[in-house]
Amino acid sequence: MAAGGGIAAVTFLSCAILLLPLVAAALLPENNNPGQENGRKLRIINPFYLEPERNETSPPPPGQVDPILVPEPVGPPEYGSEMPEPGKGQTLIEGFYGRSCPRAEMIVNQTINEYFSKDPTLAPAYVRLFLHDCLVNGCDASILLDETPSGEDVEKKAPHNGRFVRGFEAIDEIKSQLEAECPGVVSCADILAYTNRDALVYTGVPPYQVAAGRRDGLVSLAKNVEHNIPLPDSPAEHMVQLFARKGLSLEELVVLTGAHSIGSAHCSIVSGRFFDPKKTADIDPGYLIKMRSLTFCEDDSQDLPFDPYSQQKMDSRFYKELLNKKALLESDQNLANEPRGNAVMKRYVGDQQGWLKKFTSSIKKVGEMDVLTGDQGEIRRQCRFVN
Repeated sequence: MAAGGGIAAVTFLSCAILLLPLVAAALLPENNNPGQENGRKLRIINPFYLEPERNETSPPPPGQVDPILVPEPVGPPEYGSEMPEPGKGQTLIEGFYGRSCPRAEMIVNQTINEYFSKDPTLAPAYVRLFLHDCLVNGCDASILLDETPSGEDVEKKAPHNGRFVRGFEAIDEIKSQLEAECPGVVSCADILAYTNRDALVYTGVPPYQVAAGRRDGLVSLAKNVEHNIPLPDSPAEHMVQLFARKGLSLEELVVLTGAHSIGSAHCSIVSGRFFDPKKTADIDPGYLIKMRSLTFCEDDSQDLPFDPYSQQKMDSRFYKELLNKKALLESDQNLANEPRGNAVMKRYVGDQQGWLKKFTSSIKKVGEMDVLTGDQGEIRRQCRFVN
């Protein structure tokens, strides 16, 4: 739904397409951890900015990440003069901040990659944060609010969020920098969309543009969460119907579920399934023995990877585990058992590039759900509070 305009947009997109293979080849390592190369952590820079030459003869001190300086952006194109007036049919636009805050995406990218270099497990946390925001009330950053004037419990306090969502501190830092750079311009909802994109690129998704122009919501209610996000034991049909209400197809549901190839789940959330006689018949016997030994949960902080083979890389081979009845989440296994879902997994399990392409289009579609634009909502000064 993103709109471009004129010769500048065509020229930029043509250059981006030509540069994309070079950028991807330079930034994405061949091992299973896209944040490391030869044991050294890397920052993956947004493709919209060119990386200058560096002096490799002076390595950083031990334990310190080699900084990658990012010059002034060479894109996205400037659309400011072409944007509709607030409240008059405004749509999301690639390069939305080209004039009003031209360094916005670079600031987000640099800051979030600083956090990834210290803790790579944060990357899947931002994908989850973005999805849990968009699925509940549209992509309006309502999940970031600590409170609202109504005094009711907010989304982040819902049982299905709570300790299962994190990453708010980096959002706060990014927002603080953007307010210093361009006061009252960049929304928290767009910050979430950018951090989600950068997290996915960090874990192996080819770089892509994010259309922006979202505004921030004024309402956040914990009671809206339960019936709007899939649960660890959701039946397949429930998930299909849930995503259909959001305008997403079964194929898009299965493709987006592939994001479970990165990240982890709390042991206490998944352990019960491996000891329930009514459910163990649907689990590979060897995997069941293994998981029973791993799910004597020591405490609530113990996590288990969704995909032990490529925990930090977006990888369609994750579907192989589901097809072989080795799913950590019951809801994932339920989707693999559904005939149509099973067929989609078989189509993409050996087609990494096809899956990444479909995943990218699906996550962009999620980012357009029920957005506030024009004079709707507001641009928060702080992401945790309404103005």
